[in-house]
Amino acid sequence: MTDVTHAVTQSALEAFAREYFGNLGTTIREDGSRWHVRLPSHAHVGFTDVHEFDIALDSEQEGLEDSVHVLTPESGFTQQLLDEAAETAPVGQLALTEAVTDGTYQYPPWIRESDVDVVDATFSPYYDRTAVCMFVRIDIETVSEYQTQFLEAVTVDVESTEQLPNVTELLVDEFFTPGTEWPAGSTEDGDDESGVSSEKLNTAITTGQKAVVEGVRDEISGVRQSASRAADSEFEEYRQLQEQQINELQDEISSLSTRLQKLSTEVDEPESPQQRVEALEKRKELKTEKAEIEDELEETLQEKSRGYAQQQREIERRHAIKVSTEPKAFTIVLYERGEITFELATGGRSTAVRAPYAVGVGVTDDIQCENCQKQLSGENPIRVVSGRICCQCCR
Repeated sequence: MTDVTHAVTQSALEAFAREYFGNLGTTIREDGSRWHVRLPSHAHVGFTDVHEFDIALDSEQEGLEDSVHVLTPESGFTQQLLDEAAETAPVGQLALTEAVTDGTYQYPPWIRESDVDVVDATFSPYYDRTAVCMFVRIDIETVSEYQTQFLEAVTVDVESTEQLPNVTELLVDEFFTPGTEWPAGSTEDGDDESGVSSEKLNTAITTGQKAVVEGVRDEISGVRQSASRAADSEFEEYRQLQEQQINELQDEISSLSTRLQKLSTEVDEPESPQQRVEALEKRKELKTEKAEIEDELEETLQEKSRGYAQQQREIERRHAIKVSTEPKAFTIVLYERGEITFELATGGRSTAVRAPYAVGVGVTDDIQCENCQKQLSGENPIRVVSGRICCQCCR
């Protein structure tokens, strides 16, 4: 996984499922990695027609019955639960402000990796920006046999299409955790999606879908490699079968040639006219059979000379992977952008440094050392020397 997206964990799914079923008035009896679920008579869900069923929390459990639903980030049952939950409120809205985050600021790596202490931090909001946080299902499959699913969260600024991983982590871990009370003032009313144009929203959603695919690129690569190995194995099996067939056809032709030679003797030196007629008919039959086998052998040898290219293309087509994405739920996020002032101290001396900042995002632009103009980073952290700002490279 990359840092751009945020994977939905098993524990988060279980917490979500408990709250979802709890809101339906469901009774859950937990037995290790198995839940025994009983729905109330008035509750109706789309994934089953019965009111009692089991849920397995581990897809690797042995002997799972077809009636058991598997709750994991990759399972189809999880997607069904999310679909049903999203139908009730497919688009939510919330506001990220300094008050909502309780004044908790995100320090940049050039502060976290430094020896300075943050004495104080003051944020001055200038304007609001809009982002969309979305949960996206990723399906990775081949025509033949493989199918893998992932559920990823990603947040994208609607204006700039910048990806905001820190906002995603904050929302998923703090706001979207079932049972967590949202801070006062964080929810937004209104159905206009904060005035965001559909064109910009669609562009942001498309950017998010591309980001989640990039976020699971290692997993996609793993599926692709598995599919490629399966294709190579199938092709090698086909090649060996063709080699075996070539040998068998050559043996048949050799056998027919021997039989035709014997028949030629019977034709030239028959014991009776009847025997000669029978030998002529049989020779004609065997010549026809031999010609057909020779044609088949010639066709197979030509295919071999071309490297069995047509069959290889067909095998590769069947094992080619297909990656598709589907956004499942959206939250429109208003977040404040402005400037933050960090008061930094070390060795009894202090100074202040200002940087562009957004609530939930952190420092939004690169900051250069005041002394040498080199960019500050985790590898080149900030330093305070004699009350002046400098960096590791200034040593």
